[in-house]
Amino acid sequence: MATLINILVLGAIWGAIYSLIAVGFTLIFGVAGIINLSHGAFYMLGAYLAYTFMTIFKINVWLSALMAAGGTAIIAMLIDRFGIRPTRERHVYVLIITLAFAMFFQELMYAIYGPHGKPVKSFVSGDIILGDVHVSYQKILTFFVSGALVTLLWLFIKKTRAGKSISAVAQNRDAAVYMGIQPERVYLITMGISAALAAVAGVFIAPILEAVPTMWVFPLFKAFAAVIIGGLGSIEGAILAGMLLGYSETLVSVLISANYPDMVYLVAIILILVLRPRGLMGKRAH
Repeated sequence: MATLINILVLGAIWGAIYSLIAVGFTLIFGVAGIINLSHGAFYMLGAYLAYTFMTIFKINVWLSALMAAGGTAIIAMLIDRFGIRPTRERHVYVLIITLAFAMFFQELMYAIYGPHGKPVKSFVSGDIILGDVHVSYQKILTFFVSGALVTLLWLFIKKTRAGKSISAVAQNRDAAVYMGIQPERVYLITMGISAALAAVAGVFIAPILEAVPTMWVFPLFKAFAAVIIGGLGSIEGAILAGMLLGYSETLVSVLISANYPDMVYLVAIILILVLRPRGLMGKRAH
């Protein structure tokens, strides 16, 4: 029974985190048509900014989280405006420059904070006992924050005027221009939202795992896997794939070995590309 509870709880938590990171990654791909390899760096920046505001400047944890997400969004929009925009139509250049930014931020964190992990203050202390399993309130909070933000993003895209502008550009850029929508402005806003979501994931997971300069790599891989599995450009697919990855990795870790969960997303990518290249919820190309 304890094993089942452990799988259900941890799978939900990690699935929610993967979904939060993946929806931002797939959002920018679906709208701007670019693969942003600096997306994982926004996750890392969120964690380090939270550490800076909470630990160094002694700012309230919730205000620190808001500032970390906002600061990361501003950095991402500057990257989009001055780094990506001049080369947006040349996808290879976009891949190179976004990877270069990710590596730059990694080395910057090494230079400023050093190679050792930085503990980030928990938003809530204590834990809850479910059967024989101890689950920290921080993990539970992380699950609910991730779920709430994913839901709010979906509602924003589907129900608001700005969200519908984003959808319009994603569906048909030329038609959106005729409707008076400015694509570059949409790209800028989308980049900011995408980065803020990744930063929030970093902010809330850092109290559990610590902030380290290399923490951007695996979230990027997981986001990439979730987008491929769910379907390129599909927010619903990214959410579904994120939850599937969270549960499958937890199953492997608990029932087989903690050394093998990272193989799950690699096997999943291969199977999806071979059996269903458009992903679980991707649209068939015409």
